[in-house]
This record gives sequence, C-alpha cells and structure tokens, in this order.
Amino acid sequence: MKRTSLVIAMALFMSVPVCGELWAQAATSGQPPSMQSPVSHQDFFTKASTDGAAEVQLGQLAIQKASSPRVRTLATQLVKDHTAANKQLAALADRKHATVAQQAPPDDMSERLQSLSGEDFDKAYVQAMVGDHQKAIELFDSASHSTDPDVKAFASKTLPVLKHHLAMAQALASSKPLGTP
Repeated sequence: MKRTSLVIAMALFMSVPVCGELWAQAATSGQPPSMQSPVSHQDFFTKASTDGAAEVQLGQLAIQKASSPRVRTLATQLVKDHTAANKQLAALADRKHATVAQQAPPDDMSERLQSLSGEDFDKAYVQAMVGDHQKAIELFDSASHSTDPDVKAFASKTLPVLKHHLAMAQALASSKPLGTP
C-alpha cells in the first residue's frame, strides 16, 4: 500500500512540468532539487564572465593605484588567475554554444575606485574583493551542482581558487594598517 501511494504521489508530482523537470534532473544527478543550480547555464556563463572580466579590470587598476605592496600582490594574483579562468570559461561556453561577456560594464565600484587613492583606494579595493569573491563562491558553488558535467567540472575546479582569493583578501582586510603583515 505504501509503495502504491508513493508511486501515485510521484506520478502526480512529476506531472507538474517544472517540478517534474527538477526531479528528473535530481534523478540523473543524484542530488535533490534544492541542490540544483538555480541559474541556467547561459546565466552562469554570463554572470561568471562578467564578474571575471570585472576582477581583471579592477585588478589592473589596483596594480597601478595601490599604495600597499601586498594589495598590488593580491591584484596581480587575481589578474593572473581570473584571466586564465576567463579563457577556460570562454572555451567551455563556446563548446556549449553559449556566450560570455568580453568585458565588464562600467559600474559604481569601478567609478568609485577610480576616484580614490592611497590607503583609501587600498581599503575600498580589498573590501570589494572580499564581497566580490563571496558572491563568486556562491555562484560557482551552485554551478558545481550542475547537471552538465563540463560546467560542474569547471565550477568545481575553480572554487578552490576563488576561496583562496577570498582568504587572501580577508587577511588583507583584517591587517592594521592595511597591507602590513
């Protein structure tokens, strides 16, 4: 009786198109629907590429404007790592017939950083990197549960790098004065 009720309940549940699709994805991925990526693959490619391009642009600005050698070191590492990840993301998107952003649109943070200098710039840049990397980790963690094995592999491979970037930025943010060991 329990088995029949379960079969009927699942049949009714799967008849709802959205829920049925989520459960079908869960059946193939081995994960419950709550662990599925809430963004489409194209949304992931768009968001990840826009954010990655912004990291490179802001990092290049920080290399030029930072007063602290440690902040410049962070920026240099971020430019190097995000440039490499952006190339890998673009290649993956190309294979998936998706598009990526080639550059980040102007935003309030880049305009704000342009107007700052010295330690004010350093503090604002480091705080921006903490926030940006927290958001990136959420996005990539979500994508690491993708039903697409290529997207899942890329996100899973990139997550440790993003976590390392966050740790570097947080260490700088907590040092007094900023940028000192």
